[in-house]
Amino acid sequence: MRHAILGAGGVGLALGAALARAGHEVVLVMRESSRARYRGVIDVHSKLHGDLAVEARAVERLDEPVDVLWVTVKAPALDAALARVAPRLTPDSVVPLLNGLDHPRSLRTRFGPRQLVGAILIEAERTAPGRVTWNSLYAEVSLATTDGDHAGDGPEDRGPAGDSPEDRGPAGDGPERGADAGGRRLGGLAEVLADAGLGCTPERDPASVLWRKLVLLLPLALATTAADGPLGIVRRRPELSALLRDAAREACAVAATDTVVVDDRNLLHTLDTLPGRTDTSLHRDVAAGVRPTELAALTEPVLRRARDHHVAVPALTELARRAAERERPAEVPAPHRSTYRKGETS
Repeated sequence: MRHAILGAGGVGLALGAALARAGHEVVLVMRESSRARYRGVIDVHSKLHGDLAVEARAVERLDEPVDVLWVTVKAPALDAALARVAPRLTPDSVVPLLNGLDHPRSLRTRFGPRQLVGAILIEAERTAPGRVTWNSLYAEVSLATTDGDHAGDGPEDRGPAGDSPEDRGPAGDGPERGADAGGRRLGGLAEVLADAGLGCTPERDPASVLWRKLVLLLPLALATTAADGPLGIVRRRPELSALLRDAAREACAVAATDTVVVDDRNLLHTLDTLPGRTDTSLHRDVAAGVRPTELAALTEPVLRRARDHHVAVPALTELARRAAERERPAEVPAPHRSTYRKGETS
């Protein structure tokens, strides 16, 4: 299969390297500045997986047919990234691995039901164009279709995946539609990822794919950003640690308004057992002076749903305020000495 990676950051490079190692053709879609420094090889450094170097072409604009388009940019860069994909291209599957809730609807407007809903759990950091440090033993992808017949019955048809009938774009006008086409895409991608050494969990509900990652990531990202340090720093500040736990419970309550049930006790157990070095890409970007960050993409859809459904979220609101205060300064801060490299949650 031919795969295009739109967004050659940590996630995109790790994914591209795994696919290329499994024998798939991989093309990286890069900005001009990154492509100029890319030497045609993805270099993976990992103490757990071993080092790996695989060849992969890079282009500044994708105008050649591919079977799968993986979208691995962060939300603020999505529109600019999509402008580097020729409008006439219709990949068989489009798989966004962004954080947040709102991006599937805009992608579906362009790609129709060929767009799946995806999330990935991996710890990977780009250190230079084409170079990535893969810190985690795991790499797990969750996928669901946006076809209403396959995604499940009831309220999820109006969930964040944008899978209601009026959202069906022109790409869905071909002969393969509905559950059969969606099941084929999911099954084929799960097999491809397994062959590449990556886990893949097909889901029926697209909303669950997004929420089950977000209820963990959002409180963690906000707390580490507010603390200006990894999870261990948060834990050493009792008031901030309490806000983190309360925010996790609140995120589960908001997820329930999208008919996604997450056991907050299991979520809190996960937060309690994560290593103290665990950090987030949001904190890393804020500390490094990257603007804009994905703060708005993470927080605004959740706070909006909380208001619409009258769910009280004081801890999430306070952590979002503190994170925004950290994000606000226009000056690029001094180099940050966080330990995120050994525990980032992307």
